[in-house]
This record gives sequence, C-alpha cells and structure tokens, in this order.
Amino acid sequence: MRKPFAALFLFLLPLMAFAGQVRVESDIPGTPGCPTDTEVLQYDDGTPQWLTWGGTYRGVWFNPDDFLPDNNGFYLTMMEWWFYQSPNTDPWDTNQFYAEIWNGDVNGPLTLLDQQLLTAIHAAPVYTYYDPPLWIEDFFWAVVNTEMSAGGWPSVFADGTPGGHSFYSDDFMVWEYWDLGDYFIRAHGVYALSFESTTWGELKALF
Repeated sequence: MRKPFAALFLFLLPLMAFAGQVRVESDIPGTPGCPTDTEVLQYDDGTPQWLTWGGTYRGVWFNPDDFLPDNNGFYLTMMEWWFYQSPNTDPWDTNQFYAEIWNGDVNGPLTLLDQQLLTAIHAAPVYTYYDPPLWIEDFFWAVVNTEMSAGGWPSVFADGTPGGHSFYSDDFMVWEYWDLGDYFIRAHGVYALSFESTTWGELKALF
C-alpha cells in the first residue's frame, strides 16, 4: 500500500519544488536593456532562464557599492522591469503591477520612495522614470507589487545564476531568498562622486 503513495510523492516533488516558476523557452533572445549614458546597476547576466510568479512581492535589493565602491550616494533616474508570459502556464489575470522603490537593508524594504502603476509587456522592458532623481544614500529595493493579481502575475524574467540579490514575499514582512537566479530588474542613475561637485544642473544636463 505504501508503494503507490511513494511513487505519487516522487512524481509530485518536482512540481512542488518548481511551483511558481518554470524554465523559459530555449529560443528566447538575450535582453541587452536600454541604451543609456547613465550607470546601470544590473545583477542579472542578461540571459533569460526562468520566469516566476512566486510571491505577491518580488524585489531586487541593490547595493550601489557592488558596482562602484566607496561612492557618496546614487541618484536613481530610471528603472527597467522585464516580464514574460508563457503559453505553458496559466495566463496572467492582470498585466498591471505597482513598480515600487524602497529604502532598506538586505532584511527588507523599509521606507517607500516611489510607487507607479504600470502595465507589463510580454518579453520586453517597462520603464519608470524619476524626475527629480531619487536620492539613494546607501541601499534600495526595487519591488514588483502584484497585489492586484490573484496569482502573482505578471511573471518576471530571471536568469539562471544562483547567488544573487533577488527575494520574494507574500506578506511584505518576511522576505525569502530566490535561489535560482536574479530577476531582470535593473537600475539606471548617476553616482555622486562628491556632494559638493554633483549639482542639480549637472544632473539635468545628462538627460
């Protein structure tokens, strides 16, 4: 009597392990991103491997020091968000989401800096712009808020390189590490090399 149950459990185990994410089709091209003269903070490697709708909230925790150590802060001017709708999964029940920027350390978002309602596009980037730029002194979170969906849609692109900066949460309090790779969520902006030398006029001249 135990053998059929064991076989069923072994059959369901891969489905349980991969609940909320699936491999993308092998012919999906890379995602070079938006041409820009600003700095790009990007943890993903540009090669799509996964799509995921796991978690009501999915975010990337950015530490600007990872890209330019010992800087004096970062002016966030634009975000880049990538999504993918697979024919092998349930269709999105909505293509709208909240794109949010939060202050906060690696333990989770703390203070909301910006929220915009956007419409996701299949296999293409969606952009948010900040004018004036958002001042980031230390760290920040870029969060896809899918509260309008019953199932975590729209689903986001991700690469397949573990050890990144991507997290998910169902209650916005406990954030779990997404250990399959990094979401395709990228930040654009300008480093403040010194507080005295980076003026608002110089920032505006870049855009």
